[in-house]
Amino acid sequence: MDIEINGEDGAFGPLTFPSKDSSSTNEHDFNAEEDVICIFCSRKYVLPYQKALFNNHLFTWHQFIISDMQLIASVKMYCEYWRIRFASVPPEEICLQKMSDAKLDGSKVSCLVLGDFIPEDKQLRNELQNKRVVWALAQQAKEREDKNFTRGCLLCRLQFHGCRADYLNHLSLLHNMQLGRPENLVFVDDLLNAIERKLENLRCLFCSKIFKDRTVLKEHMRKKQHKKINPDHVEFDKYYIINYLEMGKDWQQVQNEPDDEMFTVECSDGYLSDWDWSDWYEDEETVENPVVCLFCEASSTFEKTLKHLKDFHNFDFTTICSEAGLDFYQQVKLVNYIRRQIHLGHCPYCNESCPSKPVLLGHMANYSHFTLPGKQLWDQPEYFFPTYENDSFLCHLDDHQDDMNEIQLSNQMMKNCNVGQS
Repeated sequence: MDIEINGEDGAFGPLTFPSKDSSSTNEHDFNAEEDVICIFCSRKYVLPYQKALFNNHLFTWHQFIISDMQLIASVKMYCEYWRIRFASVPPEEICLQKMSDAKLDGSKVSCLVLGDFIPEDKQLRNELQNKRVVWALAQQAKEREDKNFTRGCLLCRLQFHGCRADYLNHLSLLHNMQLGRPENLVFVDDLLNAIERKLENLRCLFCSKIFKDRTVLKEHMRKKQHKKINPDHVEFDKYYIINYLEMGKDWQQVQNEPDDEMFTVECSDGYLSDWDWSDWYEDEETVENPVVCLFCEASSTFEKTLKHLKDFHNFDFTTICSEAGLDFYQQVKLVNYIRRQIHLGHCPYCNESCPSKPVLLGHMANYSHFTLPGKQLWDQPEYFFPTYENDSFLCHLDDHQDDMNEIQLSNQMMKNCNVGQS
């Protein structure tokens, strides 16, 4: 099934739930494997697999170290640049010399460290940083403007055509795979390739544990909420634009820097702005990515929200979908239809307009309209698109479909075995 996303604005949404808390060197085919030639000789290494051998060669044969290599997006381009630069300027005039913690022949060795520049060469540092940022931003702009992106979904059978941002939103909204906002990512194709390799090797994206088959891996990542990248896995840092903002600093160092303005911004009425978090507190049972009820503002985990729907609104979502035989995509459309009707103040069942949400919920309770609306109302292509762009309810429907299949199989087995009959 192909889904094509166009740039036309729809007549509705998406909404957001209220939060509770240019030269050729810029055009780089960023591959997972790179054949890197040593800066000083002709030895060649395949990175990232031979990273340790490459570093050992630089240290042993050239008394040279490249610092913070994990922050370098393309080591191949990096080494090519410095090979040309060192042909005209000796490394000693650029790099700082340090006693290395590593040892050669049992004793510490004084090494030149590429990345730690001599204090006098601030101009070089600024020049390199500007080139680094421009290169990353140029690649990001190229990816944003590309509307011919084609790729199969990592987690379902959808073959996607459109732009990378829509693909990432699909992973987030329908599969709860949180890779970050599209505007914060760069080298997206390579990021997806790296994730795909992990999943093909039956390795959890977050904790890197290996499982016996894809079903067990999928269940583990769902229950442990591991459908996200571990921030401690530095091999993924190259895919986030924040790591290109300042030379020699990763995202954690940048975020930990104090911002003097954060707590001193004052509004014209004398109150502190939204940066004032002094009176903020977190509930003891705070839920990450809470799932909001289809009819009211109550929110909790997906399981508790389903129970709330059944107990407080007499709307057994699982049973309704199971008895109607709704597949995954029909469930998506049903949820988006109900969300839209409730937002507009219309009864999902009879389309009666009510002046407020309490009146609407009262109407639905009095007339027993907490039930499945007519299929002709909600089974429309327009409801493929989320009413709320951060609707966590949709993220759980894929797993909910598996639970429904188990229920249907159990009911069928009980029927075939004549359970309860004399």
